[in-house]
Amino acid sequence: MLKIVSITAAAVLSAGSANAAQFEAHIPYGDLDLSTRHGAAAFDARVNGAADRFCRSVRSIERPVCRNSFRQEALSLLPDHRRAEYARGRFAFNA
Repeated sequence: MLKIVSITAAAVLSAGSANAAQFEAHIPYGDLDLSTRHGAAAFDARVNGAADRFCRSVRSIERPVCRNSFRQEALSLLPDHRRAEYARGRFAFNA
């Protein structure tokens, strides 16, 4: 499970927002096979949902940058071998 406690880029964007300082996201991924297209897509959906909740209080013009920063942070917190599986799953061909 990924535990995102702080997102530096998003916190800077929301300068002084109490939400940025207190937000904590738990993104489970242990039940997913990230090396498959389906597993990678499910992980994306979980990360995107958490990003939506985190970036809700950010001004709408800054939301895309906030979401991207959140996503990058989530991916960086995956262990290396799981990140490699995810990369394979994102670009897997359907057989």
